[in-house]
Amino acid sequence: MLTNNQTSSTYEMERLRALQGYDILDTPPEEEFDNITKLASLICNTPIAVIVLVDEDRLWFKSVIGLDFKEIPRNSSFAERVIQSGKVFELCDVAEDESFTNHMAGINHGHLRYYAGAPLIDEDGYPLGTICVFDQQRKELSIAQKEGLQILAKEIITHISLRKKAKELNLKNQRFEELLNISTVSPEIHCILDDKGKLLFVNNAVTSVLEYEVEEAVGLTAWTFCYREDINRVVHAIEAGLAMGTKQFNIDFRIVTKSGLIRWLSWNMVCKNRRWYAYGRDITENKRVENELMKLSFVASKVNNAVVINDSDNHVTWVNAAFEKITGFTLEDMKGKRLGDLIQGPGTDLELIQQARELTNKHQSFTVDLLAYRKDRQPIWLSIYNTVVFNDEGKVEIEVEIILDITEKKKAEEELQLLSLVASKTDTGVNISDGEGYTTWINHSMEKLTGYSLNELQGLRLGDILSKDEAQRELIVASRQKANNRESYAIEVQAKKKSGEHIWLSVSNTPIVNEKGKVERQIDLITDISQRKQVEKEMVEAKEQALQLSAAKEMFLSVMSHEIRTPLNAVIGMAHLLLDNDPKESQLPDLNLLRFSAENLLNIINDILDLTKMETGNVQLETIPFSMKTLASDVINSLQMNVMARNNTLKLICDEHIPEYVKGDKTRLYQVLMNLLGNAIKFTQDGEIVLEIKKLAETEKRVSLYFEVKDTGIGIAAEKLDYIFQPFIQARTDISRKYGGTGLGLTITKKMLELYGADIQVESEEGKGTVFHFEISFEKANNYVPQVKIFTEPNQFSDKRILVVDDNEINALIAKRIFGKWGLNLDFAITGEEALDKVRVQRYDLIFMDIKMPGIDGFEATTLIRAMEGDYYKNVPILALTASTLHDEHNKFAESGMNGHILKPFKPEDMRNVLSEYLS
Repeated sequence: MLTNNQTSSTYEMERLRALQGYDILDTPPEEEFDNITKLASLICNTPIAVIVLVDEDRLWFKSVIGLDFKEIPRNSSFAERVIQSGKVFELCDVAEDESFTNHMAGINHGHLRYYAGAPLIDEDGYPLGTICVFDQQRKELSIAQKEGLQILAKEIITHISLRKKAKELNLKNQRFEELLNISTVSPEIHCILDDKGKLLFVNNAVTSVLEYEVEEAVGLTAWTFCYREDINRVVHAIEAGLAMGTKQFNIDFRIVTKSGLIRWLSWNMVCKNRRWYAYGRDITENKRVENELMKLSFVASKVNNAVVINDSDNHVTWVNAAFEKITGFTLEDMKGKRLGDLIQGPGTDLELIQQARELTNKHQSFTVDLLAYRKDRQPIWLSIYNTVVFNDEGKVEIEVEIILDITEKKKAEEELQLLSLVASKTDTGVNISDGEGYTTWINHSMEKLTGYSLNELQGLRLGDILSKDEAQRELIVASRQKANNRESYAIEVQAKKKSGEHIWLSVSNTPIVNEKGKVERQIDLITDISQRKQVEKEMVEAKEQALQLSAAKEMFLSVMSHEIRTPLNAVIGMAHLLLDNDPKESQLPDLNLLRFSAENLLNIINDILDLTKMETGNVQLETIPFSMKTLASDVINSLQMNVMARNNTLKLICDEHIPEYVKGDKTRLYQVLMNLLGNAIKFTQDGEIVLEIKKLAETEKRVSLYFEVKDTGIGIAAEKLDYIFQPFIQARTDISRKYGGTGLGLTITKKMLELYGADIQVESEEGKGTVFHFEISFEKANNYVPQVKIFTEPNQFSDKRILVVDDNEINALIAKRIFGKWGLNLDFAITGEEALDKVRVQRYDLIFMDIKMPGIDGFEATTLIRAMEGDYYKNVPILALTASTLHDEHNKFAESGMNGHILKPFKPEDMRNVLSEYLS
């Protein structure tokens, strides 16, 4: 009996929502359901059998034998009693129970005396309706007949569920196709290593960063690349972390490229299932800058002159010890405040401070001599040199102020001494010039860098000597103009050393402005960036070569797909048509074999194309809400025939705590489970196969699930476990001959799981079975509500006119035969030009457009149609017929104005769904 909760209005609303979610009400007859109805009539030996769905105020008959109407009022039915009983409900003689008199009258068969029905209860426990039988005479079912009726009720639910899932899967596939070929290539290194440090996988960035091709890098150990002096430090850090239970590491260490260059890389590494997943980012330039800053910081902390560092708002962030010694102010006194506010006093030139601040607001450096006051209020003369430091975006990052105590005397000598000291100690070339840019002094590093001495450069402009290439003159002239405007600049120029050797230089210029706002001198910091420029050039060339190779592979993939799928479309289409054309019983095995062989060939081709697309990086997972429990049930149910054929049992263990909906790529996960279970069934005879899914961990937004496929089959030899995931490799030489298959299933499975960030593990013993298991983290879809999609009955297409554009006569014949069964008015065109002519004189409800045709192809024809004047030409649905898998074609569909596409070969039911979507 139903509980109070189950009889409540809330429960009834939920039940109706569940029924409507199956999208089966008011649908045309379907052979599967009619067969079940016939079977119920035969099992129960009754002339009338009905599959009933209980709507809000009516009983709608999905399938009926012996009656000539489709629905009756809900209050004139036995369905409520059947649903309440939860099992087979039987009235041996209706006449003996007056309460059911109205029920028989309600179906206009008052002379009927016998009724029996079984409830249709879905996997969530909601009663959707009944399967029932009637007879004109009193009778009573046997126990076996009642059990048969219950089995048929479960079979109906299975068909309803599969029907729903098939429609949902079709929708997901359409969405997946739109995103399938979007891919990105990371410039950083991503790799996977085993527990010995052996490189199992690495992306193409290994070529640009380490100069190794992917093929030659895979198989090498991490220590092959690690700089020898860093190995002990890295090993110690990892061992210490693992000993403390740490699984994630962030380590910076040097690597050696194939040509011997040394680079700094910052590594993020995670250890999981005896695998290392690592991400490496080139920080060589950061390390260089950091090293330079350390040197400058060391110099600043040791010099006798005060150094003050301000943020972009001119607030003090750091002062050195010399500043405290000169002024008496500590960092605690100064931090977060403005220097000028604290050191001013009665005799301070406030107008000069204001002028300096105005220059700061304009992001200009300046030099000012100022009467200031120490913390003890003693007056002191300070010479303040302010330098504005810009970031990569040209915005002020910090201001550095060098302050000299010139109270005694010799301001100019002390200033020059300071600049000379700093410049002479750095490895960076330093050029000091006057306000017009004529060299007055260079350091030793500058002499070493250019080959010119101070005597050879003094009184000359550096750019005139080092860079005489006209291509560089415009940049140099613009930079000099910036310096004249008291603006700092940083440029990269190609120059020539005294020896004639070409060199790339990075020049950072800072103009020094006196108290009158005039540029007094300029300081250039110059570094050799020739090596970096060479690497950049090689990276650009490598990228261009990679793009050309990828384009060639894609084009080959597209051509192969088109050339193979086109004849397969004819074979599969004709097989379906012959089977639907009432063949002789003796012909059925041959036709079924033909269809099976063609579809099996298509599956093999799809495997090869899927593998190729994954290897070229053209596969990307979609993120769509779906039910994990429903997906598992669909997989199990779809394999039952294969299981019985080999006398196996297939068992599903699904954790009840798994969330109802998660987000992920349902199609790819379905393919993974089908591959693993299909292998388990194929290699097991008279045994057991188990699919287990359980929850490992759950947060508010994500859930981690464990998947395991276990069988009691032939097993895999230990020495073969390392090879089974390689393409076209099988555990024994007789596997393909004895069991069939291409040897691609596990390869594709592993690569698909890698897209999920998962690693598949295998445990097996020859003769005792195999276990495959993996873990995947999903985003939870907490607020997801499945959408209901309505399909049009085929007999409602009779007033619709369709144009089929295809240069293949067999494809046109198949389309004519399929569409003709549904009463559609058809026109055909074999070229793009003919299609344009027909569209101009005839209005169509839908156009199927082949892509590859001689002359005007499908893309161009669609573009020309959309360009015609009138709303009809802008809105008429145009769907591409394509056998190609070129990943960029999805963009071309939208750009040309197509509404979508259908991939050849297609099944009649797929085409019917498409027609329902666009003609309803």
